[in-house]
Amino acid sequence: MADDSILSSDELEYINSLMSPPTVGQSSNTHAFKVDGGPQSNETLLKLAQHSTLTFDAQFDDFCMSFPLQLAKDEFHVLQLKMAAPIIYERGPVLRAWRFHPDKPLPLLEADGGRSSLSVHELSPSGLLVDTSRKRNTPDYFQLRLALPGGDTLPLEARRVRDVDERMTAYEVDYPEQKDAERIRRYLFRQHRRLHPELQPEMPLDLV
Repeated sequence: MADDSILSSDELEYINSLMSPPTVGQSSNTHAFKVDGGPQSNETLLKLAQHSTLTFDAQFDDFCMSFPLQLAKDEFHVLQLKMAAPIIYERGPVLRAWRFHPDKPLPLLEADGGRSSLSVHELSPSGLLVDTSRKRNTPDYFQLRLALPGGDTLPLEARRVRDVDERMTAYEVDYPEQKDAERIRRYLFRQHRRLHPELQPEMPLDLV
């Protein structure tokens, strides 16, 4: 990502207006906006979005945020653009996904809802740091449900990458449903705002 300008407070407020959830009685399209570049330009943009990934990138001193953009025509054939929850990157010699360290480990649940012997100590959109010390043999692969605070759970598949130490193992994670991948990004986005309120003072905690 190019090191361009930092977002102004007005630009952050604009992102807020795009991504704020609708209130009762409002359409689900409240946080979308119309793209009006003319029929030919709109069609070109729509075809581009169908064959590539479009993002809105925000640059901060120590972090970057990449908001996926979703383009689609509504029932009136008007081109609409929506912003999804971002992937957050830490800036440094190597750009890498920001990793959240929960105050308490996040449980990994079995299909029946019971706790497994594994728990998550670090979380990013594509990876987990898992305490595997209660397992006799560290699993190379598992399918479990991640329990988020508030009772929300979502299925995931994880593949072993490396052993960090005697207790912790790094896993690459995949979410079978795209909606669950976005739920994780939304959760991480909220945690990042909670930990770094100075970066986004205009954005409320219920932004996404």
